[in-house]
Amino acid sequence: MAKKPHIYGIFSAFLALSIVSSLNAIVVSQPLILANGQPTLESLDAGMFIDSPTRSKIDLAGTWKYSLNGEAWQDLKVPGSIAYEGQVAFQRTFTVNEELLKKSAFKFVALGINYECEIYINEIFVGKHVGGYTSFEFDVPDDALQIGRENTIKILVNNRLSARSTLPLWKQIWGWKNYGGILRDIYLLASPKLWVDRVHFHTILNEQTEQAALQLECILSNKQFGPLNRDSVASKTKQPVYSLNVELHERFSDVLIAQGMSAPLVLESNKNATVQLTLTVNAPKRWSPEHPDLYILKTSIISLEAKQRSTVDQYNLNMGFASVQVKDNAFVLNGSTVKLKGIVWQEDSPRYGASLSYEQMEKDVILIKSLGANAIRFAFHPPHPYMLNLCSRYGLLVIEEVPVWNVPAEILDDDAFQTLAEIQTREMVERDGGYPCVLAWGIGNQFDSADEQALGFVKRMSGVIHQLDERPVYYGTLMLKNDVCTSGADFVGLTLPPCDLKTYRQLLSDWKKDHPNQPLVILDYGKGVEQNNRNGYSDPMSQESQARYFIQFYAALKEANAAGSFIQALNDWRGDRPLLNYGLGDRYVYPFGLVSQTREKRLAYEVVRVLYNEERITAIPAGNFRQKFPWVHVLVGLLVIILIGYESTNRRFAENLQRSLIRSYNFFVDLRDLHSVSAGHTLILAGAISVTLAGLFSSIMYHFRGDRFADYLITYLCTMDYVKEQFIRATWHPIAGIAALTGLFFVIGALLALLMKVLALFIRAQVTWMHVYSVSVWGAAPIIFLSPLAMSLFKIMENPPYVLPSLVLIALFLIWTFFRVLKGISVMYDLSPIKTYFGGILVWVLLWAGLFFYYDSVFALSSYLKFILHLAQNLG
Repeated sequence: MAKKPHIYGIFSAFLALSIVSSLNAIVVSQPLILANGQPTLESLDAGMFIDSPTRSKIDLAGTWKYSLNGEAWQDLKVPGSIAYEGQVAFQRTFTVNEELLKKSAFKFVALGINYECEIYINEIFVGKHVGGYTSFEFDVPDDALQIGRENTIKILVNNRLSARSTLPLWKQIWGWKNYGGILRDIYLLASPKLWVDRVHFHTILNEQTEQAALQLECILSNKQFGPLNRDSVASKTKQPVYSLNVELHERFSDVLIAQGMSAPLVLESNKNATVQLTLTVNAPKRWSPEHPDLYILKTSIISLEAKQRSTVDQYNLNMGFASVQVKDNAFVLNGSTVKLKGIVWQEDSPRYGASLSYEQMEKDVILIKSLGANAIRFAFHPPHPYMLNLCSRYGLLVIEEVPVWNVPAEILDDDAFQTLAEIQTREMVERDGGYPCVLAWGIGNQFDSADEQALGFVKRMSGVIHQLDERPVYYGTLMLKNDVCTSGADFVGLTLPPCDLKTYRQLLSDWKKDHPNQPLVILDYGKGVEQNNRNGYSDPMSQESQARYFIQFYAALKEANAAGSFIQALNDWRGDRPLLNYGLGDRYVYPFGLVSQTREKRLAYEVVRVLYNEERITAIPAGNFRQKFPWVHVLVGLLVIILIGYESTNRRFAENLQRSLIRSYNFFVDLRDLHSVSAGHTLILAGAISVTLAGLFSSIMYHFRGDRFADYLITYLCTMDYVKEQFIRATWHPIAGIAALTGLFFVIGALLALLMKVLALFIRAQVTWMHVYSVSVWGAAPIIFLSPLAMSLFKIMENPPYVLPSLVLIALFLIWTFFRVLKGISVMYDLSPIKTYFGGILVWVLLWAGLFFYYDSVFALSSYLKFILHLAQNLG
């Protein structure tokens, strides 16, 4: 029978397009640099070491040179964020005047360098720090700085993370962007050679007498301080007498509130001294979101020599008086219960990355305060310390946490990991513990708290914090059904899975019932949105749907008498991994904000403002949205049916297909001995099988595109972002996806045939690649009978009871195909069927075992699989 060539032409064109689509090239570009470059802030608002008359700073912000992995040096502005993973060298020059160098001791201060860094000044090693979001300081060696010439500072930064041994761990799903570089302010601090190094304070509020006791521990340091080395016997000059003077001033009026003086100090050259003082403050103003009253604590070393009194060094701190308790399942601030109306804030913007300007940070705080919010949660990691200053001034309670995020229990139980977490926890509390706005400290979020191994971590980190500060300790959990770590913290914050309102209420009720002595705190809740979608709330990705979500779920939280909740989030932010669930648009931007990444307000911003201020809510339009019907799946299944039906009009093809299904052994013998199948028929069948598999997998992907657990699973199993990007593209664009998958399956079939051809070399079988390819294709012939299922699978899976049976049916067909191909190999190579089946299964097992052991050694796969299992149990 004569064939109609246009049918083959159309199908061949489709296959060619499919193969091209599946082999898209990866485009490599220069890393994106998001520069801030602004000078370090001065005055009382500085993030660390606020200015005093006795100290000065050599600001290192501005133009630096950088080099990626030893390449040519280029200019960039510091602070700044680099969208790059690996080692970057930074270098610049600066000068120090002779007078300052002679009279000063120097510290290198950095507010945030991500992740690991080594600092050299004039090739002299200064220090090494691990942790990208906590601030640190190093004493500069005496011989490092030079007079009369330029000094060179070099910083080696590496932000490459590990799946086991860094904090944070590598590739956080639903996390944040791991920008590299010098993210925040950087400078040299010049202090007198006798200076106040640190001041730790503890406030005790007496409700009855309305007094406060301010207990101080001051660490004094000196470096070759001249007068201390003087021989008082040989010299006729009388030794100066040193004492410590402490003053408490109102921040904005500078009125002196309280003062204290130590006894004369006994100091030794090049040795630290600890001085303890208690200051009594009458009727201190309590800090609260409604009345954010602040003070300045001025700690000075005073020298008295020949009746001349002078200030040697002055160390200033912002502070305030506030008492925080968790009592009767509620937060108690200064003796009064406070409900947390919070917002989650992400340290990210499209212009600055993680290196936000001071102006942008203050604008964000104003946006939050204008909502009527009284609390802010700094998600993922400690923020720039200027944010703590802003929250203290504007009146926002703060909870902040270390970057222990999505960590399996096995890693949490590792002593080296716990040591890293302890160091960063101490740095967080020691830096920010003086701010009155801090309500609670977080030791992590969404780790595997369903495993007993995690309890030791929780208890250890809680103990570390309670040694330093009295405020509550929390962690965040996804494990609502079987969390075993609640006894180790003062309270637990919940992250509930995406669900309908009825289920949400039930989950809240169940948690309260199971944990009657814990305050109900929701660490984040929110809904993704498309920026310009105004189709009404019937469209689940519209701004109206996001606004309606907050109306309904905030009401549910009020009904549950929640002690506090935090809306996710003020702004959209950029993450490290592309999101499956929001595949339209930039897949690395997580679209949960009340405002966009560029701070453009959405409808939900106004709705939340109305909710938080208890105003009247206006009606939100429903719209008339209808879900798009993915016709391409129907067309693909129909294409295969028509193609096979049309081709079956060819008697030779129809007989071969029938014999390969019913009398497969005889068919494979003829294929070996007589070469009874034409290459054209084999290619047509291969295309039909590839299209059928593409339709089936596309339907499955389309069904799970909004499933958050599916996103977790794919992210942990797929470690290459580019591959996941293509997977998301194929999921959300079924036409392109089916084309790409068809080409992929076609290429996989050809590669498997090539592998079997290589096997023939070991057993000295005389076969061509086309013979082997024909065996694999005709062995997989049963797949085409799934084409009717491919037409309707996406619709069938909309009914939950049919999801598992459908997947099982597809799996059975694939297993059947696997054994048919092995049978064909045994015939083609004249091998024992039992040995062939055993060898095929063994090769398959060894292949997957090898992949597993590789992934486990590099990506800690076994630990994450256990975590995923616990997550699945809790998410249902």
